[in-house]
Amino acid sequence: MQDGAPAHYTSNVRNWLEKHFPARWIGRRGAIEWPARSPDLTPTDFFLWGYLKDIVYKSKPRTLCDLKQSIISAFSALDSDLCKKVCESVPERLQRCVDANGHQFEHLN
Repeated sequence: MQDGAPAHYTSNVRNWLEKHFPARWIGRRGAIEWPARSPDLTPTDFFLWGYLKDIVYKSKPRTLCDLKQSIISAFSALDSDLCKKVCESVPERLQRCVDANGHQFEHLN
């Protein structure tokens, strides 16, 4: 999935995606259309980055090496059931987006 940001929307990027994921990639002008710049609809944006940031910075890494290790540890500790639950929330988020005519909507519980 790509978000349609200008750097991700160039023909080079879209050609690479089509070559490596023919008719299977999700994004603007892709085989599977997706709204550009839609962080409320992408699990990595609405959940993962904030979740990992909270874990990584809880220990207040002091060096780049500490930061890298904290990121690796946080990713390694991700619970598959939690990831599944987050992904299962996407249809409801999509419906909320439709109900809001594509405008911002409140966070889901």
